[in-house]
Parts: sequence; structure tokens; C-alpha cells
Amino acid sequence: MVDNKCPHCGEKLSIFYLKQECPKCKTNLLYYNLDERLQADAEKAKKEVDAFNRFVSLIKNSTVASPVHIIRLVLFFTPLGSMCLPMYKVNGESISLISFIMGIIKGGFSIDAVLSNTAYLLSVLTMVLVILLSLAEIIASLFSAGKKGLTRNIIFSAINLSVFAVLGIAVNLSGGSFGSGWFLTLAIYITCDILHFIVNKKINA
Repeated sequence: MVDNKCPHCGEKLSIFYLKQECPKCKTNLLYYNLDERLQADAEKAKKEVDAFNRFVSLIKNSTVASPVHIIRLVLFFTPLGSMCLPMYKVNGESISLISFIMGIIKGGFSIDAVLSNTAYLLSVLTMVLVILLSLAEIIASLFSAGKKGLTRNIIFSAINLSVFAVLGIAVNLSGGSFGSGWFLTLAIYITCDILHFIVNKKINA
């Protein structure tokens, strides 16, 4: 049944009508246009499979299509390692992702202490935004082989790099100083920016 009507003659049927045949024209409601319906279902299923295959192909071509793609993909995650090195020095204390996490675990993390020290607050904010913005850049990179893929990659990279650099300068102006982890993270960002262009050339080759 379609909309509680016979598909052949249009006879209105009760929602409780359970017989196979239409009471008016005796058309078999279960098998009416069965071949056409099966064909339509098959075509719909094929479109869904094709769409899924295109999506998988897009992700593959965007991330692991060449050694350069793979290197870029790995580099996206390396800031998690570089931030374990001293990112900044504030009041003679090295600030890194590890020291921040250990401070929380050991109960030495104080919101009041963070808010009262601008340089320390900006240092923590830098690490948090590195993680969040890097995740956004990774997601954008999954569609590098798609339309305007390079544009998206550059926009997210530019935002990421700009926020990182501005916060770093702000930490220094607030009394802190750069650590080795900051410079290594900056080098990773710049390398990723270069790889975006190389990957784009390979996609369009």
C-alpha cells in the first residue's frame, strides 16, 4: 500500500486493511510493481555505496596518497610531543604540557594562581589552543583533495600559527620567555604549511 491507497486504482484503504488484494480492482498490493520497486531500491543502494566509496577515496587521497601526505599527517600530532618540552619560562619555572598535567594530578594546580599571573595564564592558554586548533587543522586536512582543499588548509594553518605566535609574544611581554618546546612547535607549524602546498601539487599533478 502507498498512502493507504491502492497503487493501481487509487481506492482508499483503511489502515487496518491487511488483505493482499485491493477490494475494488483485485490488484495484489504486495507484488504490485515489485520489479520496479526492487530496481529503485537497488539504484538507491548503489548511489549510497558510490557516495561512501567517493568519501573514502577523498579521505585516502587527502591523507595517505603519498609519503608527503603521511609525513604531514604525522606532523599534525607532533605538537603533543613538542609541548612536553619547556614551552615557556615564567618566574624561573619551566612551563610544559607535562608540568601542567602533573600539577593537576598532584593537586598543585590553582585557578587563582593561574589568573593572578598573566604570563602563566597565557602559557596555559597557548597549550590548550594548540591542541584545539591542531584538531581543527587535522579535520580540514581530511578534505585536502576536495574542492578548495588548499584554501581551507591555509586558512586553518594561518589561524593556528597566528594565535600561537601572538600568544607567545604576549607571554614574553608579560614577563615570561620562550622555551625550546615553543621553537620546535613553531618549526612544526611552518613545516606543515609548506607541506600543504606540496600535497596540493601532488593532488593536482
